[in-house]
Amino acid sequence: MGNCNYQPDRDSDSGFGLGAWLFGFFIGAIGGVTVGLLVAPKSGKELRGDLKENARAIPERASELMDDTLDLYASGVNYAQLAVEDQTMRVKRAVAAGKLAAAKKREELDYSSSTVMPFQHN
Repeated sequence: MGNCNYQPDRDSDSGFGLGAWLFGFFIGAIGGVTVGLLVAPKSGKELRGDLKENARAIPERASELMDDTLDLYASGVNYAQLAVEDQTMRVKRAVAAGKLAAAKKREELDYSSSTVMPFQHN
């Protein structure tokens, strides 16, 4: 059997980002609306009117989509920042607790090595 533990490299950038995703979404939405209008049982005049109306609304809808996407992105960045700060604080507390425990143990060892028991000889 071969190696079944393949995991894709998550650090490599495939070249597609949020902009490409938004562009694809935008084109798909336009195509979906267009197909929906074309297959609807309407007269040519009604269909042209609907197409014009939808075409006029595209910039506003795109703007709303971009605003919503940016808000979502900002929320995600804010959440990530808070998560990093929380983890940093946990690590700092753990390091401080470790230093304190090490200092206490060092003090115990120093104290026990400096005291002479009655049965010990110097």
